[in-house]
Amino acid sequence: MVITRGGRRPSAILFRQMPMPRSFAIVLWVLLALATTGARPAAGQQSQLSVSNGAIYDLDRAVQQSLQTPLMQQNIVLRYVGRAFNWWGGPGVVWFAALCWLCGRMWKRSIMSEIGLRGLEAIAVGSALSGIIKGFAGRSRSFLTPGEPWHWSFAHGWTDARYFSMPSGHTTATFAFAAAVAMAAVRVPRYRAAIAVVVFASAGLVGFARVFTNQHWMSDVVVGALLGSITGIVLTDWHKRHPQSPFDRRLLGVPAEKIA
Repeated sequence: MVITRGGRRPSAILFRQMPMPRSFAIVLWVLLALATTGARPAAGQQSQLSVSNGAIYDLDRAVQQSLQTPLMQQNIVLRYVGRAFNWWGGPGVVWFAALCWLCGRMWKRSIMSEIGLRGLEAIAVGSALSGIIKGFAGRSRSFLTPGEPWHWSFAHGWTDARYFSMPSGHTTATFAFAAAVAMAAVRVPRYRAAIAVVVFASAGLVGFARVFTNQHWMSDVVVGALLGSITGIVLTDWHKRHPQSPFDRRLLGVPAEKIA
């Protein structure tokens, strides 16, 4: 066995220096577990993996059925929440992050501009990853096949938005923003906990809104939350370990030492 100085194996060091592949393996495993069976398995033919799929599909169906009842859909408060946080998960969070960055630059508030920039880049990267996965996964949206969450068509998402469901892009973007902002807020320890609660609560409400408006299955939202959170954490951690990047010096306009 080869041991390096400090008592660590080379493989352990390499694994530790590759946070993105290790983290995204979790999300990919969930996707594979869902997509392994293209339809609900027949009775008596369930493997251990298909049983897990069945449990996830049952949860998807149960959540859809509970939220799509007339009583829930006619609730004025829930309808308002659905509309408001659908907007927040789309253009809302992007505009907010952009305004934070721009206002921070204009008013020379480095903390504000850094939080805005970290949020923007997390949204951009998370949305790109989500879009690629959605295109290949080809999962049908919940309004298209109500009560049947097991419909997948490889690469169909690229040509038909109705098969662009897994994972939820709105949820990915808002959780990426939330994770990035919560980590960047370490520079304001007095308010960090409050900031984290607000951004993650709003991200959770976006996930609720996507399921409530029947745009996504519950599992789409869960995978989107995982993908977004991991994206925001990995990107912010990368910047923490590379404080002298030209990216920060150009877009934040302050010495790297002040944003480390």
